[in-house]
Amino acid sequence: MEPSHQRPLAHDDVGALGCACATVRRASRAITQLYDSWLRVQGIEGPQFALLTMLDRLGPSGQMTMGRWFDLDKTTLSRNLQLLKRRRWIKVAAGSDGRERRASLTPEGRRCLAAARPAWRSVQEELRAALGGRDWDATLKTIDSLTRAARKARRATAAGEKRR
Repeated sequence: MEPSHQRPLAHDDVGALGCACATVRRASRAITQLYDSWLRVQGIEGPQFALLTMLDRLGPSGQMTMGRWFDLDKTTLSRNLQLLKRRRWIKVAAGSDGRERRASLTPEGRRCLAAARPAWRSVQEELRAALGGRDWDATLKTIDSLTRAARKARRATAAGEKRR
């Protein structure tokens, strides 16, 4: 019989759980809180900034494209887009086939994004400096690899479920 716990967990013992999901979610929350603390001065939070940045780079986009880009489910993405729409940072219009809805930045959304970019650059540099340039690059590469691996495993699981 395994003991219910091996040793007490220290607050800073990030990897102690030995679970990729718990560890990555913990890091994600800490990083999101850091970015939010800098961006909130401009009236925007990290996830909103990320969506606006994606729309700025890709142009008008459908929910499927945005969902794949951020690995967001339809409900979460819809909720975030509604918030951006209420703030008049995006507009949503019918796509080419009538069923698809495409979101695009409004002039107000572009102004918000431009105003928030200096804060984003500052927090980005602060985090990079705290981590160190070499570790920064390695971390981003590892997170990209982890994301691809999770997507691959999810597809394999889905394919296995379909065969049953």
